[in-house]
Amino acid sequence: MRKSIAVFLACITLSLFSCLEVAKELKNWTQFEDINQVDGKTHYLGDDGIRLFLPNTFKRHTSIEYLKLLDSIVKDDKKMEIERKRLKFMREMEGNHYIFFDNTINATYTLNTIPYLPISRQDAKFILGMIRQSQEQTSLYSDLEFEKVTAKHNNNGKTQIFKAIFKIKDTKLNQEIYQHAYYISSNEKTVLIHLIAPFEIYFDPFLEKMIL
Repeated sequence: MRKSIAVFLACITLSLFSCLEVAKELKNWTQFEDINQVDGKTHYLGDDGIRLFLPNTFKRHTSIEYLKLLDSIVKDDKKMEIERKRLKFMREMEGNHYIFFDNTINATYTLNTIPYLPISRQDAKFILGMIRQSQEQTSLYSDLEFEKVTAKHNNNGKTQIFKAIFKIKDTKLNQEIYQHAYYISSNEKTVLIHLIAPFEIYFDPFLEKMIL
């Protein structure tokens, strides 16, 4: 459990740096009045028997395709190297990893499958504490400021979800991104999800349509 959490935390910490400069305007899929009528597309992850439901603008990419895509957008070599390290962490985790990218708002969605590990409220508190500790250390040697937007743990007896959203501001460049992290265990499966976007997104309706 702790090994998977450690890698999970490493991915979060690195992803905070990765795409600060790729922010664009709000698009329609992030705005909806009726959560029961969310428009999107189902992606079947055959190796894991998982069905994702994502906005239509997200396209699936291999790691090589994704890095090539980012290379055409991100001009900072240091940030590209950090993103390469983050993907290396993802590939080294036990299980499979999947990458989706929305070029209309430059948002990245990644999912890792790991061996089934139900997450308790105590585990969620531990994860959150480690994230905040990493953020405090990062702030000491960078121009980044971190703000927790929300952190919640839910367990309905069948599914456990830990959700944490952070706003990260680069005070030097005066830019912001939002990090959405989800740890979901259900149906004898566990997935780790990262969504990086230039603004906070209410992504729960899309998660509710995901089938593990």
